[in-house]
Amino acid sequence: MTTPVEEVMNPNADSALGHPYALVLILAAIAGAMDALDFRVYGVFTANQAGNLVLVWERMQENPGEATLSLFSLAGCAIGVTLVIVLRFKFTFFVTPSGSRTLLYLAALFLAVTAFAGVSLTEPIKGVDTGKFPIGSASWWAGAVSVGSSAMALAVLGTIFVMVGSRKANVISSTGPYIDSIRFAVARVFDRSGNWSPQLKAVFAFPIAWSTGAAIASFVPLNRGISATFCAIVVCLAAFLSRRVGPKNP
Repeated sequence: MTTPVEEVMNPNADSALGHPYALVLILAAIAGAMDALDFRVYGVFTANQAGNLVLVWERMQENPGEATLSLFSLAGCAIGVTLVIVLRFKFTFFVTPSGSRTLLYLAALFLAVTAFAGVSLTEPIKGVDTGKFPIGSASWWAGAVSVGSSAMALAVLGTIFVMVGSRKANVISSTGPYIDSIRFAVARVFDRSGNWSPQLKAVFAFPIAWSTGAAIASFVPLNRGISATFCAIVVCLAAFLSRRVGPKNP
């Protein structure tokens, strides 16, 4: 029996959604797609925050405009996570299955904001030395709002459902599941007890979903605004069509 605090901090997709594992894989694909799109247009990540922790220092001297966009992404991620946790501590509704689905719609709203905020910035950057985003310029402000709202959206997606059954949901990170996939696959070869197959099955699809989303975003000839809007629509459809019929109280 989970405690109220456990339900706030480690919400489980199984309680809110039909086909929960498939849904979180869809969310992971969306995170991968947005990460690829944002890196192509702005030169920063909005899901892979570990990358931003490197980029902000690597680019600070030569291109402070793009370096500060990494800071906006880091801040947007922190705000998105904080928002979900605070809402769940303050309002019991957001711990319920209906509340979790409402948070999915909130993430879709942030994706819509990022699509419209960056609508004038459709051309990919040509390199970190282009100076495309001088601090204080209109393009820099548009990029800051767009990057920040994208990071908020993906952070919300990654915080709504932390668990899927007894396994962790890796919506906005694929490195950990990739490493675990290799670990469990190798362990399964040397240990025939069968203990590793369920763990491998639980994690191996996340890096695949993430990379698939990034590949689609990279090769489909759509600009970032249209792609982000499509991602928002997919999140709304997933929230609506995957509703689980069950008790509304936590």
